[in-house]
Amino acid sequence: MRTRRRAAVAVLVALCGTAIAGGSVLTWIGARGLRPSSGIRHTAISGVLHWTYQPTGLFTHSFAMVILVAGALVFVGGLFASRLLAALFSLVALAASGAWIGLNAAHYSAVNLPYSDLRLGAWLAVGGSLVGLLSSFFMRHRGM
Repeated sequence: MRTRRRAAVAVLVALCGTAIAGGSVLTWIGARGLRPSSGIRHTAISGVLHWTYQPTGLFTHSFAMVILVAGALVFVGGLFASRLLAALFSLVALAASGAWIGLNAAHYSAVNLPYSDLRLGAWLAVGGSLVGLLSSFFMRHRGM
């Protein structure tokens, strides 16, 4: 049996990829106490991988680049209705988002990070990742 593409779900997954990529360049955390308002554009990739808060000035070396590439690949997965590509990179974007939020909370104080301090960038990346991951499983169905 051949599988058929579900166009509406593929478009939704492509929109999720756009939301993830757009969220990578926006502010993620609001200021509170000692914690400044920040996004992932100023955190080095190597810092997150070593669980230390290291600043960077280059976008290509920032953790935002990881989220941006994952969002772009989710978008491509939605365009080509590829369940594997969309699901894999939605999961990568979700894990990367969680890792950065966890690092920020650990660095500044986990008690001092209520969900209301998360800004639009974090909600777009996490929400787009979750919806893209769940929707990717419904992109194709078996034909008769």
